[in-house]
Formats: sequence, C-alpha cells, structure tokens
Amino acid sequence: MKIDKIYVIALDHSPESIQSIVSRLNELGIPGTGYDIRVAHDGKKDPLPEDFNLYEGWMLPESENGWWNRELTPGEIGCTISHTRIWEDVIDKGFERVLVLEEDFLPLRRISELSEDELSTEPWDICYLGRNKIDNSIGEEQISKNFVIPSASYNSHAYLLSNSGAEHLLNAGIKESIIPIDEYLIACQGLSHREDLNNIVHSNISAISTIEEWIKQTSTPANSTVGHAKQIEDEPDKEEAPYFEILDTRDWDAWLDKYVNQTIRKGEYDLIVDEIEDTNILEFPLFTEKFCREAIALANSKNKWTIDRHEFYPTNDVLLPELGLDEAYSRVINEIVRPLCSYWWHLEGNLWESLKSENFMARYTTDRQSHLSLHHDFSHITMVLKLNDEFDGGGTWFPKYKVLSNPERIGTATLHPGMVTHRHGARPILAGERYIAVSFMRQSN
Repeated sequence: MKIDKIYVIALDHSPESIQSIVSRLNELGIPGTGYDIRVAHDGKKDPLPEDFNLYEGWMLPESENGWWNRELTPGEIGCTISHTRIWEDVIDKGFERVLVLEEDFLPLRRISELSEDELSTEPWDICYLGRNKIDNSIGEEQISKNFVIPSASYNSHAYLLSNSGAEHLLNAGIKESIIPIDEYLIACQGLSHREDLNNIVHSNISAISTIEEWIKQTSTPANSTVGHAKQIEDEPDKEEAPYFEILDTRDWDAWLDKYVNQTIRKGEYDLIVDEIEDTNILEFPLFTEKFCREAIALANSKNKWTIDRHEFYPTNDVLLPELGLDEAYSRVINEIVRPLCSYWWHLEGNLWESLKSENFMARYTTDRQSHLSLHHDFSHITMVLKLNDEFDGGGTWFPKYKVLSNPERIGTATLHPGMVTHRHGARPILAGERYIAVSFMRQSN
C-alpha cells in the first residue's frame, strides 16, 4: 500500500514520548514511509488562530445529551485545529494519500496487511482504521473482506486520508465554525444526529472503515457522547490512565482466544512443536501477533526500562509486574507451557505441578545494547518469546550446538534447559530494535 506521509499529532515532544511514537510507527509495517511528528495546538495555552472561529451554536443548554449542553473544551479546540493544519499541509504538498495518527495510537495489525485492491473497492475520501460506533444496532454494508461503509462513529486517532478528502474537509467550513473533530467528520458524512451540524458543514465526504480495529487508541475512548460528557464534567483536569486491552483479563477464555495460539492450547504438541537439530531446544507458536504488538506498546508507554537489574549480564529490560502483565503471563506458562514441558521432557513429581517464573521484556538496540554475552541462566527451563521482526541480525546463539535460534514468526516461543547445559548469548542486531520476552522458570519449591 502506498502512503506518502504519516502525520502524528503530539502534545508531548519529550525524548521518551518521541521514542515511544517512533517505536510504534515501526510496528505499522510500512518501512520507508516518512513521518512528521507535529506539535499539537495546545487549546489550554495557545491562542485561537486568527483564521479560526468557534461555532457559536455548539452548546444546547436544554439538550439531554451531556456532550452537547456544555462549552467546547480547550482540548477539543486544539485537537480540531491540529487536524486542520495537517489537511492544509496535505493539500500544500500535493500528497495523494496520508495516514493521520494521534499520539496515543496503538497498532494492533500491520497496515501492510491491507491490500490496495481492497482499498480500491469503493471510492473514499477518508478511511477509518479504528473507531467507536455510536449505535451498535445499526447494520453496516460490507464492501470487502476487511471494509465496511461506516455508520456514525467517533474517534479520529487513526485514519487514511486522500488528497480530495483533505480538500473536502478543509473547505467544508471547519475554520469558520470549530466543533469537535469527531463530530465534524460525522457531519461531513451527513450522519450527525444534530441537524444544525449537518447544515453548517458544506460537504458530503465518502468514508470507509476497517471492520476490525487496525489501530487502537490507548486512552480510554468514550462509548457514547453522554459518557464522554460525564467524564469531562466530573474530571475536567484529570488525565485518564491509558487503556490497554491486553490487561483486561476479566473474561479469561476471551483473553486466550485473542492472544494465545489456538493449536498449542489444544495440546497438539507433536503437530506444531519443533526440536532444533536434537539440541533440546524447542520452538512453537505461543502468542498471537496482536499480543506481541500490544505488549511492546504497553512497555514503551510505561517506559520503565532498566539497564542494571542483572548484576553480571545486564540487559535493557523491564519486569512484567511493572507492566501489569505478569499475572496473565504466568497463568499462560502454568496452564499451557508447563504441560508441554512435562510432556516433552517427562517431568515427574509434584514439584513440577506448578512453575514459578521471573518474566521480563528485553530490548536490543544498536545504540544502547545490541547483544548479550555468553552465559548460563539461573533457571530450570528458560523461555524466549519473539515479539517483533523489525530488526536485522540478532537471535540466540548456542555455541555448544552451533545453533542460532531466531524464529521467523512473531509470537514464536523457544524453550531450553537452564543452568549448565545450554550456555548461550544474544547475537548483535545490525539495524532496528529487537524485542523479546524472557521467562526463567523454576520448580515450585
């Protein structure tokens, strides 16, 4: 798929924030596409530009909809201005297609998985890659495997925009009458539930949307205008903690369906577990790509990476308890990985009925730590999970066996005995960033 430019709207331009944004951009799977991380218009601090005016009829005091019976918030004003400035740049630069993101975007799938043929099924000005339907009871016309004609939907955190779409949006009256960007996009499709908004917008853009979310928003999205209004009114200055679906384990079976390979869950070990050249090193699919992408985004969002946690062989890593992910990860180890270990290595006795594990995520970069020296693990069994593939080089080298373990697919796990038989190290990466999750597993005593 051809994308001329990626725009990211960001209030926070600290080094940590930029690093997190760039890391998540790499997860989109569109290498070579240039990006522009734009300083967002801060509605609380920046004055209203001279070429913009607020919509005086926005507030409806008698409305039962709490989002419509209050003034526009500074954040809504700033967000709308920030998007508008991007549309202007698209037209000025003559870009045919761009991707617009807000800084709290979370890639769930690679953009490269969307085919050009599908995108050409129906003409469009804007293509939503993530959204919240206002009314889930409304049916939507499916136009291809991955796309529908969307009903009225909120969220502007991730969308593709054509040049004609930028022109239509810019010329539809937004600068003359600022309203929240979500409402503006709906009104431009003629779908607003407020007739006054449909009337002030002088356009009727064509839109499509992915059926599933391709890019999620990490801040908790509003499920309805009323819910969003209550959040604004009750807590006007409180920033909500980012929302990560991967941390929601209330329905454990549903969590497993989304994040764990279904074949390994069924115990089909002889079908999908491979031993590398009689070395007692096993490879098998464990987690889905969705898990891997969200885990990396979660780690970079928390930004609790350490460089000196291990005394002898330090890695740039973060413990999973610091991410809130350890309970689910340990449960997967005991419910799914432990039975595999018992089956393969004929582990007997009640000490193997559960495993304790130290679980952490490690990051290898060319500028900080590109490799890890040869060593033994303090574990009975070690598991290494491949979380991404946007790097060159890398892999786990076992010199005794002259074997390099570097799985091809994201979500593949490797197992090997710890302690003394499998001395190993991490070969240096040559480009990009390598993310893995490591578990030092031991008997329950």
